Amino acid sequence: MTRDRKHPRQAFSLIEVIVTMTILAVLLTFAAPSVVQTMEQSHADLAGASLRSIASAQRFYWLENRTYATTLQELIDDELVDNELLNASPRYQFSITAADAAGFTAQARRRTFNGAGNPVFNGAWSGDFQIDETGEITGDVEGRFNPVLGESPTISPGF
Repeated sequence: MTRDRKHPRQAFSLIEVIVTMTILAVLLTFAAPSVVQTMEQSHADLAGASLRSIASAQRFYWLENRTYATTLQELIDDELVDNELLNASPRYQFSITAADAAGFTAQARRRTFNGAGNPVFNGAWSGDFQIDETGEITGDVEGRFNPVLGESPTISPGF
C-alpha cells in the first residue's frame, strides 16, 4: 500500500486519541470534586438565606404575640413565610426545633432522596444549620471522604 505524499492523511491515530482521552480523564478527576463542592456551597447559601427569612418572620411573629412560633405552619398561616420558601431548596428540610417567649431555634437539615423518593439524612452530604433569635447561623454540612483531596469537605453558609 502506497501513500500519496501530495495529500497527507486527515485523521488522528488511535494512540493520539487515547492519549488525549487519558489527559482529559485526569483533568476531570481533579475538577469534578471542586464542581460538586461549589454546587453544594450554593445550596448551603440558599438554605442560609431561607433560615434568615424564617428568623425575620419569627421576629414579626414575636411582636404580634410576645412569643415565637413553634412550627413553620404558624408562620405560614400568619402569612409571614411563603409556603414556597420550604421548597426553595429541596436538599434541605426546614423546621423549628425549639420556641418559647424567650427564643427559638430553626434548623435546615441536609437530605437526599432514596430510589423510592423518600428523604434520607445520611447521604453523601449530611449535617444541619441552625439559626436562633440572635440571627447567628451555626452548624455545617460534611461530605464523604474524598481520596483526591485527602479530606472530607465541610460546607457552611458563606455570608
